[in-house]
Amino acid sequence: MTKKLKSLKVIKEPKRSTLEDLAFVFKICLIGNGRVGKTCIARRLCLNSFDMNTKMTIGIDFYNYRLPIIITGKKRYVSLIIWDFGGEEQFKKLFKYYISGANGIFLVFDLSDLNRTLLGLEWWIEQLKAHNHQETPKILVGTKYDLVKGSTTVDSLIIENFREKYGNLPFYETSSKKNYNIKLIFKELIKLILNKNEFEYDKIP
Repeated sequence: MTKKLKSLKVIKEPKRSTLEDLAFVFKICLIGNGRVGKTCIARRLCLNSFDMNTKMTIGIDFYNYRLPIIITGKKRYVSLIIWDFGGEEQFKKLFKYYISGANGIFLVFDLSDLNRTLLGLEWWIEQLKAHNHQETPKILVGTKYDLVKGSTTVDSLIIENFREKYGNLPFYETSSKKNYNIKLIFKELIKLILNKNEFEYDKIP
């Protein structure tokens, strides 16, 4: 009796040009309390999608995005490995594993819920200090700008005082729903990483 041979899946090797075009690989971490919109930021950048009913992140999710960069006149890419960490209490014990090796960090809070989410970042910042990430490039990100645009409920003085308390953190307002400033914050964080490490580049288009 003749046995049928199982079909084999052929995994193609990546093209050499793709590897040659890769200039840097950076680990980017999104941290902050639960329900502030960290996952929505990652999904908007990487998948260009937005879901009002995004589920809570269980532990850690991973995303990958290639950002163009010009080096000595040639277009190359920065590979971003984006770590989306669940901000709920039960996941905090995993933080030391999550943050290890981070090249850049987004400190994320909800513009429509300052008291809980902005002040809640203080715990995360203390953990960053405890794990030797005082000097790791960071950006403060306020999410859900579409909910507060034109509103007088957002106290900009509270945000400004918070920034000053932690070394004048760069700050951007964002909206994943409207795709407002999402790609911009990643570009700005990559610039901070490159400049800190004195990596030469022409520009990030």
